[in-house]
Amino acid sequence: MNSDSTEKVAPRVQPKPESYFWPLLSLVVVIVPQVAIPARLRLGPIVAVPIVEGIVVLILLGIAAKRGPVPARLRPLILTLFSILVVANASAAGRLVSQVMKGTPAGHHPPSATRLLVATGMVLATNIVTFALLYWQIDAGGPDARRSDEPHYPDFQFPQTGDDEIAPPGWVPRFGDYLYAAFNNIVTFAPVDALPLTGRTKLLTAVQSVISVTTLILVLARVINLLPQ
Repeated sequence: MNSDSTEKVAPRVQPKPESYFWPLLSLVVVIVPQVAIPARLRLGPIVAVPIVEGIVVLILLGIAAKRGPVPARLRPLILTLFSILVVANASAAGRLVSQVMKGTPAGHHPPSATRLLVATGMVLATNIVTFALLYWQIDAGGPDARRSDEPHYPDFQFPQTGDDEIAPPGWVPRFGDYLYAAFNNIVTFAPVDALPLTGRTKLLTAVQSVISVTTLILVLARVINLLPQ
């Protein structure tokens, strides 16, 4: 057999590095309303929650502002900060649910349907962004590891990774893909676009669904009771 006829394997297309700009911008967008609402009108998160979230954002901005890729040694810190955001939002959801469950004390006016819906919207929006950040950083070792030639076992199975004909060469999931997956997870209460493969991502998607379904069911039931008959 002629060596010239040997089939050559095309080199792997190197994906472009992913900026932290859009992930951090999404985080700022969901945190600013929590800070802007006065404490007397706030339902759900206590004032400490947006303060903690704001501190985390400032630290992340300081990390992302440095030139070049984010050092691998900082990845545990980034994962810890994203986990703090998830816990902070879960506590906000828990406080909102507890306020709805305990009812209104005698002599006080119940919260309006508008306030309840606004509070629920903020909790769910933050739920989407914080879990998307965690998925984005966990999957296959993070955004930088997914670009490398070293093999990494994925934590999520996207349709594009299973069929080369529906994605360009060298396609890797980016933050927008995880944001969409997190959105689907709170709307359908189950993975739709990205299938969790590992135990940790199955646990995280389950926790995200529990937070969203508990908040939605209990708050919406209270809102229905407040609507005029």
